[in-house]
Amino acid sequence: MIEYSEDWLITTLFRLQGSVAPRACYFAIPTGLVALFLAYSDRLIPDFREKSGILEAQQSQLWQAATGVLFSLLIFRINRAMARFWEGTGLLHQMRGEWFDSVSCCVTFTRAGIKDREKDTM
Repeated sequence: MIEYSEDWLITTLFRLQGSVAPRACYFAIPTGLVALFLAYSDRLIPDFREKSGILEAQQSQLWQAATGVLFSLLIFRINRAMARFWEGTGLLHQMRGEWFDSVSCCVTFTRAGIKDREKDTM
């Protein structure tokens, strides 16, 4: 477990150990740079979007691309969740069987069981 010292809130929020900020920066910084490039290219070269073909993509194509990526990520997450669920269910059944075996052994080898069936237990 990570122990946080709450001396100052900002240092606690931007702490690298146990933080998701470094991983988020891997995705946020490149996309931010692409957005800045597109914004400044419009100012420097007024016809940049038309010449590069960015405006030719219709809204339906962009919608299909976005929903396709979203659905593939969603399906991947659901598959992982189902795999974890079934693995946990299998382990739970295995643990139940182990407990049943251990309780059966305890009942079999009690003093009363040894007296009644001495040949079976010894």
